[in-house]
Amino acid sequence: MTSEMQEPIPWTFTDSPGVLLWTWMTEHFVARVTGKEVDNADDASGRRVIQSYSWDLSDLTRTHQGLPRLLVEGLSASFEDAERTIREHVGKSYDPRLGYRKFSGALAYTFTLTTGEQVDVRELVGTRCSVTVLMPDRSERTVMGDLAVNHYKWRLTAADHVMEIMPEHVVRITNRSEAADRAAAITHSDLYSGIGRIYREDPKSGCTGKPGFMVGTVDHAGSPRCPLHEMGLPDYLLS
Repeated sequence: MTSEMQEPIPWTFTDSPGVLLWTWMTEHFVARVTGKEVDNADDASGRRVIQSYSWDLSDLTRTHQGLPRLLVEGLSASFEDAERTIREHVGKSYDPRLGYRKFSGALAYTFTLTTGEQVDVRELVGTRCSVTVLMPDRSERTVMGDLAVNHYKWRLTAADHVMEIMPEHVVRITNRSEAADRAAAITHSDLYSGIGRIYREDPKSGCTGKPGFMVGTVDHAGSPRCPLHEMGLPDYLLS
């Protein structure tokens, strides 16, 4: 999924008859990978064969009857798959300020949509995004707001409300609004940024826009039609 380098997990390894155990313990959680060995007496090479790998992640900050509180568990075909899954859940379960994001990297921001597509939303965080959600009646609804990742959920902040969205209900996400997409298709302008009514050019005489947030851009939001950048666009694209 990602070639990004991640900090090696400081596993503690225990080799018991028939069972291999890797343990990662911190002050906040304990993660384990258990490999169940099969009897390989007929294998002339003497190789050790692992039948399956199970893994689990338990919380130590809020225990259950004095014991670690199980957060998530599962089975994997290989140790590498089990380790990757643990990295993902640690990255999504714990506050970035605790310092575990160096072990998870992009996995903390990678989600599987309802279409099966996996998306890394790191570059979208903090930008105004358009998110299309699959509703219970199988219809689609598109909402917009500034994107943030809140553990396993996405948070979209609009002017008057905040929405929490489960990524597994999402059909697609983009930081180009539908209006912006339509505008790009019509204008075919090399100056168009692809976002709202923002163009990659400094304001100049005759332009109705104002300097954008990014240097070298001009934003026409709330302004009348610009005779330099928006001639020929239909009115509905200027709202």
